[in-house]
Order: sequence, then structure tokens, then C-alpha cells
Amino acid sequence: MSSVCRDLRLYLRLLHLLGMMCCHFDSEHCKLLATPQSERYALAYASLMFTATTACFTFAHLQPHLFYIGIYNRTGNFYETLIFRSTCLVLSLLYLVMYVRRHRHRDLVQHLLRLNRRCLGKSRDRQFLHNLILYGVLTVVCFGNYFHGYSRSGLAVIPLTMYMVVYIYAFSVICLLLVFFVCLKQIMAAGLIHYNGQLDQGHLIAGLRGRQQILKVCMGELNDCFGLLMLPIVGLILLMAPSGPFYLISTVLEGKFGPNECLSMLLTSSTWDSPWMIMLVLMLSTNGITVEANKTAKILAKVPRTGTGLDRMIEKFLLKNLRQQPILTAYGFFALDKSTLFKLFTAIFTYMVILVQFKEMENTTKTINKF
Repeated sequence: MSSVCRDLRLYLRLLHLLGMMCCHFDSEHCKLLATPQSERYALAYASLMFTATTACFTFAHLQPHLFYIGIYNRTGNFYETLIFRSTCLVLSLLYLVMYVRRHRHRDLVQHLLRLNRRCLGKSRDRQFLHNLILYGVLTVVCFGNYFHGYSRSGLAVIPLTMYMVVYIYAFSVICLLLVFFVCLKQIMAAGLIHYNGQLDQGHLIAGLRGRQQILKVCMGELNDCFGLLMLPIVGLILLMAPSGPFYLISTVLEGKFGPNECLSMLLTSSTWDSPWMIMLVLMLSTNGITVEANKTAKILAKVPRTGTGLDRMIEKFLLKNLRQQPILTAYGFFALDKSTLFKLFTAIFTYMVILVQFKEMENTTKTINKF
């Protein structure tokens, strides 16, 4: 089963199908080839997505009342339309970036696929498969939540269809990019494990050279290519995260659903944003690159000193290693690691409190107007 994910083939096919990375994979030479047909497909798909997202954004901006859910309050409806329009903007931005920088992305992925072949391991293929299964399961959960939630919202056919299509497609594209980024990080971590093993066996020059090449790619191309993509993605998920709990507080807990629907809506609103958050946590918690990079210093510290120039090289490396950590960032704005998780959850809780305050102000205003 894990062979289907060897060389990330299934990921590449899905990315090609969704118009994100349109190229042909030459398995024999481990090359990603851009053909005239794939270039036309990439341009046509990016143009279609830009047109579709612009049309959805414009329609939602000009006709916001059509997207209002009758059972929801004014604050919640404004928040929902804000999320919808932001999702359209992020999708168009992602396709624009992926198309304009498609050659850089292709060269980066090709380099990492070759690294994966040099450090080939069946356990990594299983990791890729497990990541893909998780992505598939969460996509089904996401579809179920959106279908159950919006089908009971009382919306007209057009806004209901737009909500469903945009959100489910956004999850498919954005979370595929997240899980693909996780796989690339796992390949780099496996490469560091491979070269740390060489250092452990005494092959210092080859091990250090390979390690530095990986970290150069990590802090260079990987940061530039995927860091720019992660910035709007994390921002969008941060904006979306309070929507489920806020809907729960504003409708279910206020008794706006009957006894038959209350339990099902409680479950739906409680897990509304869980698929997005699980994928985000997976991306931020996959931190093998830093762990393995720090192990190198421990291995070199145990190397017996010989009184030659090799000792000076090791000491110089250890001093440099203490100052330079391989940190992946969202284009320099924040680190893409576990340290960001606490900040994100703090921000989500803060946004939740602000939304509840606006809701209470709205309820107070309605009560005053009655009298």
C-alpha cells in the first residue's frame, strides 16, 4: 500500500489535478518535467480559479443579505460573510503565487524527491500514506459538517451552493498543500538522519557536507516557496477557528433549535473547525528538521580529538551551530513550529471573546430598542 506514495506520486497527481503543480513526473530519472500541455493546463486552471473566486467575492460583497442565516445574529452573519470573502481572496492568492513561482516550486520538489531516493526508507512511505489517509478522512468530516450545517441554515439555493463549493474546495486545496509541506519536511528530516548516521560512522566530511546542503535548502528555497504560502493559509485558519464555537454559543446554547436537532447541531458546531485545526497542528508540530539538526552537534561533541585540522573544523562547526538554528517561517512573520501553537490558540481565544462581546452588545441594543 505504501508504494502508492513512493516519490510522493499520489500527492503530485492530486496537486496536478487541482492545478497547483502541473508537471509530469519522470520516475526513471526522478525529474519533474513541464510540457507545453501542462503549461497550458496550469494557465487555464489558474485563470479559471481567479475568475471564479473573483466572481464569488463580488457577488457576496454586492449581495451580503443573501448569505445571512435567519437563525444567526447580526454579528455572526457579518463574521460568516467576512470568512467567505477572505476564503475567496486566499484561494485566488494561492493560485496566483503557485502559477507565478511554478518553476521554483518544481525545482525544489524535484531536489527533495532525489534526496528522498538517496535516503530511501519504507517507513517514510508509510508516513506519507498515513498523512494522505488523515487528509482524506478530514476531508470527509469537513464535507459532512458543511453539508449538515448549511443544509439546515434556511439559505437560498445560490448562496447555499456557493458556501458548500467554496469551503469544501478551499479545504481540499489548502490542506493538501499543508500535508504536502509536512511530507517535504519529513523528507528533509530523514535526510538529516541519514547524514547524522554517516557522521556517527566516522564519515565526517561527507556527513557535514550533506547536512549543510539540506539546511541551505531548508532555510533558502523551502522557506521562500512555502513560507509565502503558509502566511495567508495560517491567517485564514486563524480567522475561521472561532466560527464553530461562536455559532454554538449564539444558537444551540440559546435554545434556537428544537430537541430533535439540538444534539446533531451541537456535534456539528463543536467539530466545525476541527479538520482545519488538526491539519494546522500537524504542520506546526512536524519539527524533525530542528531535532535532527541539533543531534549533529551532540554526535560531533563525542568525536575523539586527534590534534589535527579536523579538530578545528569540528569546533568551528559547533560554534556556528549554536548560533544558527534551522527555523522555517511564514515569510519571516512567525516560526512554523510548535512554539507558534500557543500564540495561535491565544489569538483564537481572544477573537472568541471579542465576538461574544459584540454579540452581547447587539443583544443589549435590541433589548433597549424594545423599550
